[in-house]
Amino acid sequence: MRFDRFVVAGACALAIACAGASGASAAAAAAAKGKSAAQSGGFVVRLGADTVSVERWTRTGNRLVVDQVGRAPRVMKRHFEYEYDAKGALTKFTLRVNAGAAAADAPPTQEIFGTCTADSVIADIRTPGRATQSRVALPAGSVLLFSSSPWTQYERLVQRLGPGKADTVRAGVWFVGAPSTGWQRAQRLGRDSVRIENDHADVFHLKVDRAGRVLHARPVSGTGKVTVDRALPDLAAVSAQWVAAEKASGAVGTLSVADSVKVEAGGANLRVDYSRPAKRGRVVFGEVVPYGEVWRTGANAATVLATDKALDFGGTVVPAGKYSVWTLPAKSGWTLILNSQTGQWGTEHDASKDLYKIGLTVEPLPDVVERFTINVLPRDGGGVLQLDWDQTRASVGFAVK
Repeated sequence: MRFDRFVVAGACALAIACAGASGASAAAAAAAKGKSAAQSGGFVVRLGADTVSVERWTRTGNRLVVDQVGRAPRVMKRHFEYEYDAKGALTKFTLRVNAGAAAADAPPTQEIFGTCTADSVIADIRTPGRATQSRVALPAGSVLLFSSSPWTQYERLVQRLGPGKADTVRAGVWFVGAPSTGWQRAQRLGRDSVRIENDHADVFHLKVDRAGRVLHARPVSGTGKVTVDRALPDLAAVSAQWVAAEKASGAVGTLSVADSVKVEAGGANLRVDYSRPAKRGRVVFGEVVPYGEVWRTGANAATVLATDKALDFGGTVVPAGKYSVWTLPAKSGWTLILNSQTGQWGTEHDASKDLYKIGLTVEPLPDVVERFTINVLPRDGGGVLQLDWDQTRASVGFAVK
């Protein structure tokens, strides 16, 4: 499914930190300076050639409001509100989520009400018929992130790298709803570029202006393979367009759909559980999937291979069992890696638990495979494992022991 693209105009943005955070005076100074600067802005987020979300924000005094429309797994509207104290530290935040096609006065599908103190954050999370509360210790200087709209918060960290300041800044971070806090770091790469990363293994390179405002973000590694541009999208028009498309063709669904391969080959029962990212107009191998780095062989959770009999991959015998599947793509050749750990997220590769490394045969495909596809083809006494994406196939044969 191809998403729609549209033209937008440039703008500017802002950022947030919890009460008690270090750098609050800098935030206050930025706020004072902002009285003579633009007080609104926004971002357009794309996955390859497809626009997946748009957002705009407005700042008035000590209050920041962000409105965002996302398209996957279905059209959703999110309304964020942040309140600050006189020093610019965050004291309260709110999120309301509504289905894109719902009436304006329809009850929210989710609400989050948060309160920040000097050393913790309390969030009340409400969905129809259910309410839960999270209280998380939050060190001074930490930043809150909503995974659906983190860009103004990344910008805040970047702005701590202002003229005359450190070349690297690290801060605690809480992804709202997570059971614990983590960290994020910004590192100056040049006059107009910054590397930002977090403990979720997301890494972005940002193009910034002299004020530290994010103009463009491109993914380097991690789950978030999106590009981001500073813009002023027409949220109402985009939302209406996406809702109409959803009514006509159905919801977009998960961007990297989950799938399973179940097959009997050579007397063995094999199953592969994985997620299937799409090409979306991107160069896959060498860019989306970098050469020389271990790849999760799919998306989302780690790919898993289960077999009820031992498999011989050209002399490497893999006993019956369950394994997470990784690959190491390289221009000189690919390697299949089977690991003893299963059930982990796909960015959590523990090399100490790698059990088997198997060479793969790589060949070009005549046609583009839009979604990453794993196949197991039965053969006499065994089969062939195939990994297809874009115009590349990596494969290896096996015999059942």
